[in-house]
Amino acid sequence: MQEILSRKDIGERIKALRVDKGLSQAHIATILNLSRSNYSQIELGNQYPTFTILHAISRYYSKSYDWLLHGTTPEEDQEVPEKLAVLLRDLDISYRHFSNTLKKLEHELQHINARKHKFK
Repeated sequence: MQEILSRKDIGERIKALRVDKGLSQAHIATILNLSRSNYSQIELGNQYPTFTILHAISRYYSKSYDWLLHGTTPEEDQEVPEKLAVLLRDLDISYRHFSNTLKKLEHELQHINARKHKFK
């Protein structure tokens, strides 16, 4: 049975972050308050990082949990700014139409009131 979260893949991503920065396992283990051996087991995929360790790694490398755990960022997170921009544009257009409609109604009411006073 395949694991939902692959320890090996998580370890490889964590190792790639460390290697890209040119850091040693001992250095990162010290930052995480782990033994180098324990940290090595995470990189090798022999054990999962705890939530605390995952959080510290996420903050240290400025990576999301999704990226550390799955290797990707959810599409919804990437689309939020685009969806928000579309929503704001649509709201602005709706507001302008509503405002124009109110002005027209106000003008018509004034015209109706003027006619009422004229016939009195």
